[in-house]
Amino acid sequence: MLEHIADFTAWPILTGIFIGYIANRIMSGEGKGCCMNLVVGIVGSYAGALISHLLNISLFGKGYITNFIFCVAGAVLVLWIWGIIFGRK
Repeated sequence: MLEHIADFTAWPILTGIFIGYIANRIMSGEGKGCCMNLVVGIVGSYAGALISHLLNISLFGKGYITNFIFCVAGAVLVLWIWGIIFGRK
């Protein structure tokens, strides 16, 4: 039973870090660190799900690539809004 819990918690963390890293590379050309990438990736994943819902696109059953693209797009949107609110260096 515990191995299922470990799989359930490890996968979103690993994909969140990866999605955040890619979004940071797209927006600023550099990574921001593991913790910042994780936060951006997780928030961006929720933003990507919201975008797909607003566009009336169901992500269930579409495959990993479609989900990944929407998550990265959401993370880029989060970083863009972050840059507008707090200013860029």
